[in-house]
Amino acid sequence: MENSATLRDLPPVLRDVSRAVRRGAARERDVEPLPATEVELLRIIVHRPGVSPGRLAVETGMKPSNVSAALRHLSELGLVVRESDPDDRRAARLRPTAKALENARLIEEGRARFLDETLARLSDEHQEALVRAVPALRALERALRERAGGR
Repeated sequence: MENSATLRDLPPVLRDVSRAVRRGAARERDVEPLPATEVELLRIIVHRPGVSPGRLAVETGMKPSNVSAALRHLSELGLVVRESDPDDRRAARLRPTAKALENARLIEEGRARFLDETLARLSDEHQEALVRAVPALRALERALRERAGGR
């Protein structure tokens, strides 16, 4: 595939779109703001309850000590609970609290609403192209995660 010039633009465009959605939707919800690293950790914990702190470090590329500090803060906020792994009592498993699940729902609904309202400003052609691109972007994300050694 010889689209290197266009593909070079993809990471900054995806980052900019993600940042714009987060910022725009943040104004529309009533949840406690968190640093981006904690949001990312919480997103993984909400979508994969029982994940280990070590797996979080691998998947996010964060240092284990930074993951521990962020998890400590998320626990203090009542968003994450740490449980012993039933198969290995020395290992920890992380679970979202009801508060975390409710916050995640509010955030996702706010982002979806904000994006839907914004997409309505685009041409039908651009709306359709973006909707059609979602499965390919999900496949790209999975392939990138697998290549980086995540799950």
